[in-house]
Amino acid sequence: MFGSSASAQLICLAITCIVPAFSQTGAWSSPTTLSTGGQGWQSAAAIDGAGNSVAIWDEITGEAQLWSRAKPNNGSWGAVTEVYPALEASSIYPAVQISSAGLATAVWTDMSGAWTADRPPASNWESPQLLVSGISNPIFVMNSQGAAAMVWSVGGPRSTSSQVLAMLRPAGGAWSSQQLVASGAHVLADHAAIGTNGAVIVTWESFTSTCGKYGCAVSSYVLHASRQNPNAGFWTDSGPLMGPDRAAHDGRVALDAAGGAALVAVNSGGAYASATQGNAGGVWSTFKNVAAPQGLTITTGLASDDAGQVTLMYEFIGYPTSQLFAVNGSVSTNTWSSPVVISGSDTSVGQIYFAVSPGGAAAAIWLNSSGTPAVRAILRATGAGTWSSPVTVSGPGSEISPEATAVNSSGSAVVIYSGYDANNVHTEYATNYHR
Repeated sequence: MFGSSASAQLICLAITCIVPAFSQTGAWSSPTTLSTGGQGWQSAAAIDGAGNSVAIWDEITGEAQLWSRAKPNNGSWGAVTEVYPALEASSIYPAVQISSAGLATAVWTDMSGAWTADRPPASNWESPQLLVSGISNPIFVMNSQGAAAMVWSVGGPRSTSSQVLAMLRPAGGAWSSQQLVASGAHVLADHAAIGTNGAVIVTWESFTSTCGKYGCAVSSYVLHASRQNPNAGFWTDSGPLMGPDRAAHDGRVALDAAGGAALVAVNSGGAYASATQGNAGGVWSTFKNVAAPQGLTITTGLASDDAGQVTLMYEFIGYPTSQLFAVNGSVSTNTWSSPVVISGSDTSVGQIYFAVSPGGAAAAIWLNSSGTPAVRAILRATGAGTWSSPVTVSGPGSEISPEATAVNSSGSAVVIYSGYDANNVHTEYATNYHR
């Protein structure tokens, strides 16, 4: 994720070090209007190994519904199809993932709980299934083979008994029953990742909480990572990895194809630090500081390709400007590059999304608010490659906002953003990059 000393980080911030850009060999399409007939919100997108894209979003036409459209690699976006007809909530935050072979899986929540549905390749969405009642906004991850995991927390600062729970699905199989990942007076899931071989790791925190009439004071966060190897049927807790500290560590994890893992977390000094774990699990390495931003940061994400080349992105906010940084690392060696600015000359970035494919190709998007607001995008062809120069991919719409991006191993990508059209209808737009 990161890879630099504190001094290297300071030099980059002082001179705005910028990674050389690679030359794009493809082109972005003109934006296509996805949502029609209502108000489109909260989109998600995925793209398979052949370049076929799928998008889902919350369409409010008097009543909230989950809609979808699909696009073949060299074709146009197809007709709207219904994934779920009558959502019992306005904030559903859908997620969609797709296997390399084209099996799409969506997860969303409403007042009933967490739902899922599958869309086989070049087919329609199957009937939705209520996975867990009474939860909201779970963490959903899926690998290129179609194996998946869903993770959520129950309890909270006022509770005296909390749990981190998970459900797993092997590639081509059915969802498991609920599994206990961690429990305690106060525990909370941070992040989850799944490797190509099916290994799943969940990062979570234990903490203390003292509550009164007007709120709760929380502290003493301790970071853990629990792992389940393929077909093992049980979770192995790392034990305390970092802390106790005043603030949560925002632990992020990524796995390579064989099951090796990298974990990046924010330590008590505000630096990003990384530890790695072998293919079968076991003891995590000693944490090493890999980036020490001197100011406010927002972590965008951490992801690995199958070869174990890891990318971490974060937004650095140095009032009145903000920039997007990336750091490359290695699962096998826990070595990291120096952070580099990848947002080019944009000086007011936010709402960042990024994705890494199994083959290492990657995409990132953000809202640039300096001047006329625009959705900007960059691409990377390989895990060890350089990033392209930022380009504007947004077209129509006012009050625009990026919402999703996805990329496959050949470098084809999809971006979704939203904005109000000329009739003041909140609309979802899509643009694709074809190599």
